[in-house]
Amino acid sequence: MAGKGTHSDSKAATIVIKDLRFTYPGIDGHPPPGSTPLIQDFNLTLSSGHRCLLVGSNGAGKTTLLKILGGKHLVEPDMVRVLGRSAFHDTTLISSGDLCYLGGEWRRDVAFAGFEVPIQMDISAQKMIFGVPGIDPQRRAELIKVLDIDLSWRLHKVSDGQRRRVQICMGLLKPFKVLLLDEITVDLDVLARADLLRFLRKECDERGATIIYATHIFDGLEDWPTNIVCQCSILNSFYVNVLA
Repeated sequence: MAGKGTHSDSKAATIVIKDLRFTYPGIDGHPPPGSTPLIQDFNLTLSSGHRCLLVGSNGAGKTTLLKILGGKHLVEPDMVRVLGRSAFHDTTLISSGDLCYLGGEWRRDVAFAGFEVPIQMDISAQKMIFGVPGIDPQRRAELIKVLDIDLSWRLHKVSDGQRRRVQICMGLLKPFKVLLLDEITVDLDVLARADLLRFLRKECDERGATIIYATHIFDGLEDWPTNIVCQCSILNSFYVNVLA
């Protein structure tokens, strides 16, 4: 993918990607000779309050881009800055809760009592949600309502969609400044997804959060994003559209 646009405004930039290049390394830790970069010369700037929709074909690099922003892949420090810091080198971005990444690995397990716990284990939704320390009770109650969670649910007996609601609730309990979402609503029904999108929009409008959301489900998203990053596999490039 090659960058075709960028965006900035008078608000402070929360995400700055400049001339990003990335190739998956080989077994020796270096890109194989002659390999084609998955991401090349990509630029993007997002500010407080922006909601960016990341769309494109499978294998286009959407998950890779989110992982780079989430500090999971090493790139040059000046190529990717989140809240003014290096996404890979500054581990306090994640540990502080300022940067929240909810993606593929997160969907299989969830942090509980300091451990990565399979979400299918025999435990109640209440114990999982209330087991997260230092949470604003009002925010917790709002998320439980938004996601329509029954606290008596036993996670090994409920549907994938119900387990996903509990996971999303736990992931959003701590207020974030930047949120990265990778296909997390795939198991939610239409109503649950709409309620979650309204909550996320409010987070941006009222708290100034920045969200990048990768999805292939577009129902109800007509007026949700402020920006769209669209990968075109034929041209092997990203186009950045500014909607607001």
